[in-house]
This record gives sequence, C-alpha cells and structure tokens, in this order.
Amino acid sequence: MKTQTIDGEMLIKMFRYGAKNLEINKRIVDELNVFPVPDGDTGTNMSLTFSHSVSEFDKIEKLNVYSVAKSASSGALIGARGNSGVILSQLLRGFAEGCKAREDLDIPSLAGALKLASDVAYKAVMKPTEGTILTVAREMGEFAMAKYSTYDNLENFMTDVIAHGKVTLKKTPDLLPVLKEAGVVDAGGQGLICIVEGALKALLNEELGVELEIKPSNLDKFVDDSHMKPEDITFGYCTEFIIKEAEEVDEGELRTYLNTLGDSVVVVKDDAIVKVHLHTDNPGLALERAGSLGGLIRIKIDNMREQFAAKGKKADDTLIPYGFIAVSPGEGLTKLFKDLGVTRVIAGGQTMNPSTQDFLNEVDKLNAQTIFIFPNNSNIIMAAKQASEISDKQVHVITSKNIPQCIAAMLAFSPETAAAANASAMSEAIKQVATGEVTYAVRDTKINGLKIKKSNVIGISGGEIKFTGKNIEDVTKELLSDMVNADSELISIYYGKDVSEDDANALSEELADRFEECDVEMHYGGQPLYYYIVSVE
Repeated sequence: MKTQTIDGEMLIKMFRYGAKNLEINKRIVDELNVFPVPDGDTGTNMSLTFSHSVSEFDKIEKLNVYSVAKSASSGALIGARGNSGVILSQLLRGFAEGCKAREDLDIPSLAGALKLASDVAYKAVMKPTEGTILTVAREMGEFAMAKYSTYDNLENFMTDVIAHGKVTLKKTPDLLPVLKEAGVVDAGGQGLICIVEGALKALLNEELGVELEIKPSNLDKFVDDSHMKPEDITFGYCTEFIIKEAEEVDEGELRTYLNTLGDSVVVVKDDAIVKVHLHTDNPGLALERAGSLGGLIRIKIDNMREQFAAKGKKADDTLIPYGFIAVSPGEGLTKLFKDLGVTRVIAGGQTMNPSTQDFLNEVDKLNAQTIFIFPNNSNIIMAAKQASEISDKQVHVITSKNIPQCIAAMLAFSPETAAAANASAMSEAIKQVATGEVTYAVRDTKINGLKIKKSNVIGISGGEIKFTGKNIEDVTKELLSDMVNADSELISIYYGKDVSEDDANALSEELADRFEECDVEMHYGGQPLYYYIVSVE
C-alpha cells in the first residue's frame, strides 16, 4: 500500500534509520576529506550530531511530526560538532519550522519542509559555498517543490528527491575545483545523502542491518572514582564511552593499547557493545582508536583535578570582568594557555571537535562579564558561534583557526580595555601571524600539483599543502623557508607527542643557524597527529 502521509511515529523511525545509516557509513564520509590529513572527520561529526538529535525522542509528550522534528532540531543544536554538524543542525531547524503546527506530513508539506530546511541553513552560513552539503540540500528542496504535484505517494516522491540529490552530489567537483583536484565529492553532501537514504528505508520498511539495543543499565557509570584522592591522580581526564557494533573488537588488544595512554583502564565487552573507562591525558587518542572500531555513544570526559579542586573549596561567586575559553589538543598547549591567562580549556581539536553543548557547559561555569572563546580550529568555529548565540551571557568568538593565532590573540588582550576594543584587537592580531603544520598523509592523492603518497610527510600553510617528503625535519625546514621573509623576527614551534625532545631541540638548533635574523622558540605542545605546529611573526 502506498503511503500518503508521515505521522510522528513514522518520522521517529525515519530519523533513527537516518542516524543509523550515517553511522554505518561515517568512515566512508570521513575519507572524502579534500586534504589527505589524519583529521578527516566530517562523517564522524555529522554522525555524532545526528545521533544527539535522536536521543531525546522518548521524552516527547505529544507525538506528532512537529514535536518530533522540534526535538531533533533542539538535540542537534546543542550537540552540533564541527562545521558540518552545525550546518546539519540548521537543516533540521528549518525542517522543524516546516513541520510547525502539523500532526503529519503529506507530499506538499514534506516538500515545503525540505525547501525551508535548505533556506534556513543558507541563511545561517555567512558565505555559503556551492559544491557543498548546502548545494545538495538546496537542489533536493527545489526539486521537491517543483515536482511534488506530479506524485501520488511518498515512496516514489522521496526516491526521486534523493536520486536528484545524488546527481547533484556527483556534480559537486564541477562546482568546487578543490574537490575535482582531489578526486572526491563533497563529504558533507555525502553524509546528507546517507541520512535521507536511511530515512527512505524506514518508509519502505527495509532493513538497515541489526539495530543495536542498549538497555539503560548498560549506560550507567560502571567505574566509581569517588574514593580517589588528589595525590592518586597521575592522568587528569576520566574518560568513558561505549563502542557500538563491537562484535569483532578484540577487548584484550584494545585494553593493551589504552594502557599505553594512561591508567585505571577497564574494558568490558557485553555482546555487541564494549564499555570503556580510563584515566588519560589524551582522551582524543582513546576516542580516535575506539572510533575506528565502531560507533561511539555516551562519551563522557571529566577533568578530575578540577573536580577535586572544586570539592576542596567553595565556589568563588565573584564576578570577574573577563573569562577565556580555549580548545587545546595537547597537554603542553594546555599549560601554555593557562600561563597566558586562559580560564577554561576544552580538550579537543583535530580528531574530536567539541560540541555546542561543550562550549555552553564551560560558558556556564564562568562568572565573567565578558567571555572570549578561541576555537583554534576552522572546523570548530561554527559550533562556538552557535554556543555564543544560545548563551544569555556576553560571549565573543575570536575566530582563531590554530594554536599560534590563539596565542597571538591572548598577547594582544589588555585588561584595561573595553570588551569591544579587545575583541577587535584580538581579531586583528590573529591576522598578523603566519602559521603552518607538519603532519602525514592518510591516502594517495594529487593536490596543488603535488603527488602525495600515503604516509608521506606534508607541510601545510595558508590552508594549502605546500610540501611533501619522507623526512619530518626536511619538510619542516622547507615549510619555514617558504614562510620566513625579510620582515620576519620570530619563529615559534610547538612539537607534538610523536616527536622526541631531542629531535625537537636538534631541529631548533638547525633553524637558528639557517634563520640567523630570527629568534627561534621551541615549545612542547603534546598534540597528536601533527608533528609540528609553527608560526612566523
């Protein structure tokens, strides 16, 4: 029997199937990153965002399509991770507006909701770029509005809307040259197609595979750290999560790896899930490994040192004029931020983008007249801005895209200056510092005329891959030679967790000899994946 309307119960099923289908295919989406760097996370960010959007359906009191869509929108809004997650949350917001006051959706109203989803998302992005998820959403919405009157059932209608979206996705490389050069379609657009294909399977009553059912008892905290004393803490972050679809996971192998990251490691396998607890200074590495084994849910990271400090003294309710929140991917960088006056640090970065809710949590903890947020990653800026818009506090997002920009901004801050003037000065400061990163390629590709092999070292500056080679130090020296000019005075380098102190110091000496007119400063950053982060001023 052909379907004429979608009610609230069916819409919940469609959302859940969409979330499941994206989770199944998130690694494929991750691999569509234009840059072959080890932080391609569009699929992961979209999956985490959409999973958060469907997590509150059980709390809906009056079931209809608007209450379901509104719940999904609200969940995605605070759970949004990365730019792709924020755009997805805006698509859901527009879709919810299209469902307003409706008990169910017929073909015309579904078409209108799809079109409104695209319209709202476009308005949310300051400079919309064609050839992205926005294009795929817009084309599906426009096709739906132009053709809906020719359909008499939802199955055929949705099938053709998605088919048009897939045709549009294939055309994204023609709209965005960087996609064509890398030989990929847009990752965000592919993620959106995964969601709507899953939704269609729900409507058609087709199987996606075995649905994982996790009982509430499995989600409870399974390790009690309440007995610990401050002197017991060697590693600062209590990290817990659950791996779904984990039938093939070797819990012994995972436990051995996690023991290299910290202590208090507990790995418990229960049918198709694995529950993990550990104390570590690098929760991102634990999540990265776990994410390669299956879908992650119920992620919880607590700073134990801060928790114990809070227990030992009464909260200081004194209102301070300024507070600062920065995202840090490494322990050395966290210490550096604290030395510069950053009030709150969120552990995250390349492989684990903080959500909108993560930022809101830190904003709520700060009793400050004005709060500045430093995302320190271009893929985190939109989530930070979304948090600033939701919060009722005065929050400024300084659009720092990397660590050196954050440091330059903090150095430009003046406590005697008004908030607006400080925001302007810090925003200007981040434009004055040239930055670069040295990492490795995760796949073979050709970009900017460079033939890059998997595992090659690559040097990036100005948002482009400039150099590639087999030796970390050689690529770093090439990168800096390209960045340093006659006006350069200072070279700052932050070495990662995979670089030894001896190697870092040896490179520092070589650079001091090569660039005699510049001061060279080497700092321990402790960041994963990136051997060196560099800046030239």
